[in-house]
Amino acid sequence: MKLIFARIVAVCAFSAVLAACAARSETALPAVPPPDVAPFSVAPSDLESAATARILSYHLMPLRSRGPLTRVEGDRRIRYPADLVRRKGPIMTAAASFNIYVNCSTGGESCWGDPEGFEKNLTGSSFAALLKQYTQSPPSGYTFGGAFNVKYRTFTKLFYQNDLLAVLHAALVRNGKKAGYSNMYHIFLPKGTDTCFDRTRSCYSPNHPSTNKFCAYHESVKFHDVPDTVIASVEPYQKEGFCASRASSGASALTNSTASTLAHEMFESITDPGPAFAWFNFTFYSEVADLCETFQWKILVDGTTYSLQPMYSNKYHACAAGP
Repeated sequence: MKLIFARIVAVCAFSAVLAACAARSETALPAVPPPDVAPFSVAPSDLESAATARILSYHLMPLRSRGPLTRVEGDRRIRYPADLVRRKGPIMTAAASFNIYVNCSTGGESCWGDPEGFEKNLTGSSFAALLKQYTQSPPSGYTFGGAFNVKYRTFTKLFYQNDLLAVLHAALVRNGKKAGYSNMYHIFLPKGTDTCFDRTRSCYSPNHPSTNKFCAYHESVKFHDVPDTVIASVEPYQKEGFCASRASSGASALTNSTASTLAHEMFESITDPGPAFAWFNFTFYSEVADLCETFQWKILVDGTTYSLQPMYSNKYHACAAGP
């Protein structure tokens, strides 16, 4: 694995945002046939591809803890300093999400609550319609594509970047190497599994506070045998400390913890997938979800009430849960 460009963002909480929300939905893309969900193992060829893969960019979701703003200089050309500005990087105007469940002892999505139910509810929802101001595309274009169950053995319960890339490549092969800016992959790690960036002390490690720096992240990756750029997120177990969310009338604390962080990474992957900047805030060095991540709102998503973080809206110059 080669790391050729990293957009690492350590964002502190934004303490002066307001809230707003509304509702709308539109037409859907053709249904995507679900992949084969039978468990499978990472192959030697996946390890070889991981070793030569290039991580083009990545963006961390820091812990949901409050603190002072650390950047006082920024883009002075915008009237509202928290607003995102458009650069020339690509965006995802429609995309299918594919979940990769790693080493779940009870099978499928069960180790993380019900992320699939949330993803299906998100399609065409008012919450997803918030994205239209950035993508100019309908919320029905963001769909759940299917899931993969991957078995992967490490000598410790710690995944480094090459481990994650091998898992990602295994799912890509099973999915016909579908990639590019119309597909995104989410790698879910089970409870008790940590992950760290190579040769750093930047980790998801809730049992080791000194290295516990982030909840999740999204990235753009290039494999030598996959023609298109791969957009992916890494989703460790979220019902832990500063990553967790509360239960709501429609979902458990486990489902909400998973869904809130998954939404964070999905919205950011859509509006700023990398490697070049797309929608970004250069004042606070943030993406669409970062400025609102410390809030938990009761948000109705296609009839189900979740406890989720809202997202930043340029329209309202504040956190919002709709268009």
